Amino acid sequence: MAKTLAERKAAALEQLMAIDGARRGQLSQQYYTRKGADGQTVRQGPYYVWQRYVKGKKCSVRVSADQIERVEAELEHGHEVDAILDELWAILEESAVEQDQHGKKKSRQ
Repeated sequence: MAKTLAERKAAALEQLMAIDGARRGQLSQQYYTRKGADGQTVRQGPYYVWQRYVKGKKCSVRVSADQIERVEAELEHGHEVDAILDELWAILEESAVEQDQHGKKKSRQ
């Protein structure tokens, strides 16, 4: 059975409300190299960095190793939020187009 726009909208909003803790951006690993006391090059890391854009500016925050699993899950939730918002936009635009067509029918009579 096909869902109405209102039912689809309610379902999308319900999905959105069920998400707790989400992040945008990406998690990167960084390594640093330095010369050791013995002259050998030593690679340090990985260091984890959560990166995203806020108001057009890149923002980076170091994330401790014990927070990696949670941050990765929140980033995945962020992808889910994006998909739900895309669906909501499609529903709202479809609703607007239907109202446009409904208004045209009334004006022709």
